[in-house]
Amino acid sequence: MNTEIVIVTALEEERDLVLALLPAHHKEMPTNEDIRTYFRSNLEIQFPNGDATTYGITVLCLLNYGRLEALNATKDAINRWHPRYVILVGIAGGIKQNEAALGDVLVSSSVVDYELQKMKEDTTSFRFETHKCDPRLLSAAQSIVDDEWMKAIRTKRPHKGRPARRISPVATGDKVVQNESFLQQLLSHEPKLLGVEMEAGGAASACFQSAHRPAFFMVRAVSDLADKDKESRSVKKWRTYACTRRFSPSILSWNGQLKTVCCPPARS
Repeated sequence: MNTEIVIVTALEEERDLVLALLPAHHKEMPTNEDIRTYFRSNLEIQFPNGDATTYGITVLCLLNYGRLEALNATKDAINRWHPRYVILVGIAGGIKQNEAALGDVLVSSSVVDYELQKMKEDTTSFRFETHKCDPRLLSAAQSIVDDEWMKAIRTKRPHKGRPARRISPVATGDKVVQNESFLQQLLSHEPKLLGVEMEAGGAASACFQSAHRPAFFMVRAVSDLADKDKESRSVKKWRTYACTRRFSPSILSWNGQLKTVCCPPARS
């Protein structure tokens, strides 16, 4: 089975919800060259025009949080499986100043790494590194014009309402952000940021610096608003819902069957 797509998650709960969508997945154990355990599946899909194909899907869960762990793990997965795409899915903190709300789906047009900074006696300046996400998958995500994907979610929403799908840059760094003033610093340089997360900088860099050069894409759902209420009981209710809301544009549960809606046909 060739691997077309590697799906990376930071948390076990994120991984398990991805696996729930994949038929007949099996475990691939570590080798002498690779310490990691993967889950793999053949996904039969049908396109809107009636054409059919099969994708090899490999799912990887990180050993820990952060960009460095994501870089190491993604690099190992690329070297072992040679995927066409690497897709990072999971939960993130939303930025309410740009109207990201709890339960919303964030499709990243790019990821903005803020960790490289110049620190002087009286000022700190960011030296952002921006990674563009794959334009083919981004275009496909933008072309989903109805709400059929919402039918895939079986988890009850904590409060009434409907989630929005938002497409914009997302910030990445090694910090668990619970600080509105820090968000304002980021927004002063990148005003269109929708959210913050911790792994995309590493995963995207691994793709960009790989000889195989797989395309990178990220979809995350808002589990908190990266503010003082992040750990409150009312916000924590959104975590499981957000884990099931992360909308991977490569796979989608539609009318009880798994079908792809965004990826082009597998290579011959």
